[in-house]
Amino acid sequence: MNGFVNLIKPAGLTASDLVVKVRKALNTKKVGHLGTLDPLATGVLPIAVGKGTKLFNLLLVKEKTYHAFFTFGVSTDTLDSEGVISEKSDVIPNVDNVKLACQKMIGKQQQLPPMYSAKSVNGTRAYVLARKGETVELKTKEIEIFSLEYIRQYNYNTFEFEIVCSSGTYIRSIARDMAKMLGTCGFMSGLIRIKSGLFDIDDAITIDELFEQKELALQPIEIAIKDLPRFDFDSKYYRQLSNGVKLPFDKQNYHTIYCNNELFGVGKSQNNLLDLEFYLK
Repeated sequence: MNGFVNLIKPAGLTASDLVVKVRKALNTKKVGHLGTLDPLATGVLPIAVGKGTKLFNLLLVKEKTYHAFFTFGVSTDTLDSEGVISEKSDVIPNVDNVKLACQKMIGKQQQLPPMYSAKSVNGTRAYVLARKGETVELKTKEIEIFSLEYIRQYNYNTFEFEIVCSSGTYIRSIARDMAKMLGTCGFMSGLIRIKSGLFDIDDAITIDELFEQKELALQPIEIAIKDLPRFDFDSKYYRQLSNGVKLPFDKQNYHTIYCNNELFGVGKSQNNLLDLEFYLK
């Protein structure tokens, strides 16, 4: 059993909770999620099954799209609605200033993760240390915001945005940084992931639907890598590919590798030889 399940994560469950449920629904052990979501967040959570898990490192770097709600004039220690209020401000930005801040935040930048995050600090998760009241010193990481669009003013101090960003971006940190840019404080009050790589919320199913459909809900491995260029080796190379022989190959970017119309995996050139980094046979 190999492929992907495009799940809609409900609020309150962790990504790991859904992995357990998928294992039960499909009666298989080799299952893993492709990028976590905060417990309160909802939306697309692709789950890899069987050989699909071999593509984890490749798919983890795909860009993500979110609908996010930022509330200004108040902040919490966790930068989301689960935390304790840590700061207040009388400054509530207007729509024009919010739109201007959106434009200024687009591009590559160094982002500081939230204090309450899964980042490892000397082998311990940052949120574990933060809950103990210990000082957490996190390092910034380069991320990229490809687009940040104002959608609407939800109420007097809460705004909705659509954000397209690189993998590893903390939306809670964007809320914090935008609030600072606007001369106030703020937190992420809601989050929906509507796209993760090629997985879209319009095609996602609930966990209840998965239990009804079972393996019929499984999407083929090719669905997650259809954006990559395809390279077909002549059928005379089938045995060599099957035996792991490194064939001449000059493509510098990742390609899906086929022979006899069978997917062997994803690879690229290394010293003008095929490096089948993600072997799927």
